[in-house]
Amino acid sequence: MSPTAAYLVLAFLGGLAFGGFATVAVFRLPRNYSVVSPRSSCPNCETVLAWYDTIPVISWLVLRGRCRTCQHPVPVTYPVIELATGLVWVAIVARLGVHPELPAFLAFGTSLVILSAIDIQHHRLPNNVLGPASIVAAVLLVAAAAYHGRWTNLEHAAIGAVAYGVPMLLIGLAAPSAMGGGDVKFAPYLGFHLGWFGLTLVAGGALLGLLLGGLGGALLLLVGRKGLKDAIPFGPFMALGAYTMLLIGPAVLKPWIG
Repeated sequence: MSPTAAYLVLAFLGGLAFGGFATVAVFRLPRNYSVVSPRSSCPNCETVLAWYDTIPVISWLVLRGRCRTCQHPVPVTYPVIELATGLVWVAIVARLGVHPELPAFLAFGTSLVILSAIDIQHHRLPNNVLGPASIVAAVLLVAAAAYHGRWTNLEHAAIGAVAYGVPMLLIGLAAPSAMGGGDVKFAPYLGFHLGWFGLTLVAGGALLGLLLGGLGGALLLLVGRKGLKDAIPFGPFMALGAYTMLLIGPAVLKPWIG
């Protein structure tokens, strides 16, 4: 079923809602806090936030980026993460349409936003995000394969996880200063999703991630944001490479592979 305007609007609203969850996850999970309790509160005055102060994007705009009680600034990263998740959902629905694998890839897109934001802020891709995200991916794609008997897609997804994960593991072992353990564990997760659509997307996503990482790192050095000895988070570039290949990979690769 092809997506209509109504589906895309619902995707955006759903993405915003899950973007609210993503902001909580980005703040709490690196600190090993629960994402479900206690309720959200201002980190400055510790006032528990009312529901109308947690509406994605809108509450931040209405309150002009400040706590209602103490006027302490609320980071702009909150609405950025929420909006990014909404836009990611819209793009995925527009690309895939309404099919059994859609929930798996909406969860995939949400996880990419969460993991990228955490890696940018903390320079790590924590197991308490990657682990649950991988379990959710396996459950949802197995269910999608069972629904339409698309076991070949699932086989390709499993091969894709290995095809992306093993080379990254070898790079990590050969140059541990250039490739962190989180990046190595992130690769099979990306390969699993890209492999569902074919192994060429796995290769394209991996190469694009490496290219973006190299260009991004060089740019950060040129503008003085990073030094030669500073760590540069590679996870967001891997995520962007995989996400880009998911959206436009078939169109880009078709002239080359037929």
